[in-house]
Amino acid sequence: MRIFLKKNEERRILAGHLWVFSNEIEDIDGQHTDYPVADLYTHGKTFLGRGFYNKKSLIAFRLITYKKEEINYDFFKEKIINANNRRLKIYPINNVYRVVNSESDFLPGLVIDRFDDFISFQISSAGMELFKEEIIKVIDEIFSPRFIIEKNNIQSRELEGLELIERTVKTSGELEKIIQIDGVKFIINLEEGQKTGFYLDQNMNRKKLRDYIRDDSEVLDLFCYEGGFALNAAYKNAKKVIGVDVSEKAIKRAIRNSELNEFNNIEFIKDDVFDFLNNYKDKSFDIVILDPPSFTKSKKNIKSALNGYIELNSKALKLLKKNSFLFTFSCSHHITEDKFLIAIGKSAIKAGREVKLIDCSKCSYDHPILPQMPETSYLKGFTLFVV
Repeated sequence: MRIFLKKNEERRILAGHLWVFSNEIEDIDGQHTDYPVADLYTHGKTFLGRGFYNKKSLIAFRLITYKKEEINYDFFKEKIINANNRRLKIYPINNVYRVVNSESDFLPGLVIDRFDDFISFQISSAGMELFKEEIIKVIDEIFSPRFIIEKNNIQSRELEGLELIERTVKTSGELEKIIQIDGVKFIINLEEGQKTGFYLDQNMNRKKLRDYIRDDSEVLDLFCYEGGFALNAAYKNAKKVIGVDVSEKAIKRAIRNSELNEFNNIEFIKDDVFDFLNNYKDKSFDIVILDPPSFTKSKKNIKSALNGYIELNSKALKLLKKNSFLFTFSCSHHITEDKFLIAIGKSAIKAGREVKLIDCSKCSYDHPILPQMPETSYLKGFTLFVV
């Protein structure tokens, strides 16, 4: 199959972007076939690369290679080995990390997370879906895992015309395991965890939090999930740590994680975060962490999402002592860093607090960003000194 772009529509691809939208295509030669691999050409018939075509999706083409090479088992094996080696070059002793991060590793629509001998994978593009069995075989050959789970239950699959699936592909022994990340132990159950089972993208930011913890620190972790930030604060011997999340299942897992680490300076509360903020009035915390779920999945909801961030951050600022710290994050890729920073400024005015930006954060090293694709940069965080 050959795809020909409209005149001048190749400029974004030549600049390093990997997507072609349906309204940028002029003609398709071989459209009758269901085979998803297609070659992309300019209007002038110059070859640009090979990738996946999906006539049902707004993102009609996803580039996977600049070469005319076979997309098969060997192709995926080489790509996944290379992606894994890049992680190990940065952090060679680690065994809990994201192995493949979709477009950023030139494997559009594929995510693979490793939890020692547990592997979780997720596919969000129709083209990648047709190579799922090859991908599973590659995972099994490279890592020889005891447990492989397919976590294809994300809504973005529906935009590709794919069904939602969550199934265990391979299992041997217990379904739970204990992992350790920078000295903190976590109980992992990939069948019950959200997304791919555990939020690995915040690992470096959780560790960075430790630099701000003192023996007299009182810390509040909002949207704590299974306790990532809270447990790191407790690990550094904070005086008092409170974690809040609306999910009863997450809170129960957070309590188990706390018990596993033998922390006695931490409390987890099941509550809606906004309700908690409305009812908790004391300025008693030295550090507040805000790591909410995405406030918007589309551009049309950006305004309401920004209002949500302003409301949330202003309430959190009111709970902080003088000369304290706010760690605040947004994982909505439609909310740019500039927009988020403006929202934080408005939050400070609404709360009547003076804030100073002292640090900026992105995803952990194993979630690389492709600079030419803003879509691959979703997590942004600010560390603020609150006067």
